Amino acid sequence: MLMLASRLWFWAAVVRPLKHVVPLRTLVRLLHRSPRRLPNAWRVHQQLETYLGQTGRPPRRPPANCLERSLGAYRLLCRAGAAPAIMVGMSRGTPAGVDGHVWVVVDGRPLAEDDAFLARFGCVLAFDARGRQTSGVTEGMREGRFGS
Repeated sequence: MLMLASRLWFWAAVVRPLKHVVPLRTLVRLLHRSPRRLPNAWRVHQQLETYLGQTGRPPRRPPANCLERSLGAYRLLCRAGAAPAIMVGMSRGTPAGVDGHVWVVVDGRPLAEDDAFLARFGCVLAFDARGRQTSGVTEGMREGRFGS
């Protein structure tokens, strides 16, 4: 688990400055990796699910920024042979006017996210496991659950 946490924090730190100067589409392509020869998707998925639910001080808890955390998890899952998708959602009517959130979906299910929280967001952008931009609803997700 320590190795996974350190990798996730490393990629979050890489994304932190880049997100201000590099378009999201390019960030996703940069972080995408082809699977290793020996896929270990299930193990990495389970470890990420557990780790992303932890609290406490870093590195015991995951990065707080949803974009940094999600792109790091996306990279680790791609490399492990999973087929993750990155979802970008927007919500209106918040005190700030518009609220955004980024999360990862694996096998049609959000990774370590609360369904009630995600229900606030309409998906406006998605990237598939190959780093390609797709519609707001990825293949395999239940229609309307996070759809635009």
